[in-house]
Amino acid sequence: MKKLVLICLLFVLLSACAVRQTDKEQQMTATTYRVGTQGLDLRFLPNLPPNRLFDTDTFNAVIEIENKGAYTVGGPGDKLYLSGFDPSIITGILEWGEGIPQIDGRTQYVPQGGVDVVSFKGSIAPLRPRNIDKYPVRLLATACYEYETIAATPVCIDPDPYSPTTRPKICTPGPASLGGGQGGPIAVTQVEVDPSPGRTRFKIHIQNAGGGEVFRYGAEYLQKCSPHTAPLAFDEIDYVELRDVTLGGVSIKPTCKPLDRNHIRLTNGKGTVFCEMMTRGQDAYTTPMVVALDYGYRSSVFKDLEIVSVY
Repeated sequence: MKKLVLICLLFVLLSACAVRQTDKEQQMTATTYRVGTQGLDLRFLPNLPPNRLFDTDTFNAVIEIENKGAYTVGGPGDKLYLSGFDPSIITGILEWGEGIPQIDGRTQYVPQGGVDVVSFKGSIAPLRPRNIDKYPVRLLATACYEYETIAATPVCIDPDPYSPTTRPKICTPGPASLGGGQGGPIAVTQVEVDPSPGRTRFKIHIQNAGGGEVFRYGAEYLQKCSPHTAPLAFDEIDYVELRDVTLGGVSIKPTCKPLDRNHIRLTNGKGTVFCEMMTRGQDAYTTPMVVALDYGYRSSVFKDLEIVSVY
């Protein structure tokens, strides 16, 4: 009987430990899923297409898409395009692209984003009538999609930073660094805090850290991302929309500048925006700042192959 009681007690203790470990893992996941500086990662599947094709073969290309960020893609304008080839030799590939399926991003409960594939199927025209024996080509797969970045960090607010006081202050305003990204190719890298009596100013730094191209947020710009249409203009590339900036849940976006139709301009992949808030009282305190960014993004991958005449 005593042995049975001991076994039961041991089982209960092990179960409790397992529950605590699970809770700890969930808490860790909840605080770390918005990390990294990638959105969509593209890869040609092996031998689809192979490195060498004959002009009597069917053309098949399959691109694997992995969502490495924290935002779900697959909206109505998110598309994958295939280009880089002569459409009179490789025929049947739609210029308007293929829709990107819904691919979930990471969440607090799912630490890894989703994976899916997009296929292109076409035909190869005979090379001999063109008096060529082989046709080397570099395929370009281009993903055009909308994405978001949400960055959160505690900041110190001191309504009266220069007043003499014998009371200890819980914090001192200073720069907050946000290294490692927030689960998207556009990252908030730092928030500078400049306190003064009755007013606190913020300088928010952002950066294109994903290796692709960023452009204005919106359906009209997403369509121009295609390699088969008129390109995006110089005043449409390197812009990130500032959706909101909140402090303790209160928006301070109306104070933010400079903005071009709600967008922040990037130069050499970096940009800044200045915001401020009115303060009152005397005691310093910390409050969460949340920066929400929307943007269009273009990611691409190459594959070299050769088409050979069989005659």
